[in-house]
Amino acid sequence: MWKKVFLFLAISLVLFGCSTKNEKAGTTAKDTSTREAQTNGVRFENLDMEVNDGIAVLQGEVHANETNVFYQLEHEGESLSDETALPLEKKKGQWEKFMVEVELPEETLNAEEPPVIVIYGKNHDGEKINPNYFPVDVENK
Repeated sequence: MWKKVFLFLAISLVLFGCSTKNEKAGTTAKDTSTREAQTNGVRFENLDMEVNDGIAVLQGEVHANETNVFYQLEHEGESLSDETALPLEKKKGQWEKFMVEVELPEETLNAEEPPVIVIYGKNHDGEKINPNYFPVDVENK
């Protein structure tokens, strides 16, 4: 009888130990992906936009960890410009100043919807991360 109880406890402990290791492995993989998403982030501050003679100028500071920063001009969901990289020095952990100048097409100046400058980073798979949408105030051109 004692052998059966001992055998039952031993098997239970082994099974319990195996199930705990699988749960910890799943949590570690989740933590790793969360950590990767945080290090690939793009943040902005001190933003200022002006429109002069049909040219939108967006200035500010960017903090980009382990990613390049890109921008595009969009209007009503359509891309009006090619994807362009911001020239950054990528000083790890530091904020950098940036300036984006985009020429606004004539049709966007009188449209009901304003054009939008989209600034974003990219992950290791080339997908957009942390897109930021900055509407251009064409009313005060």
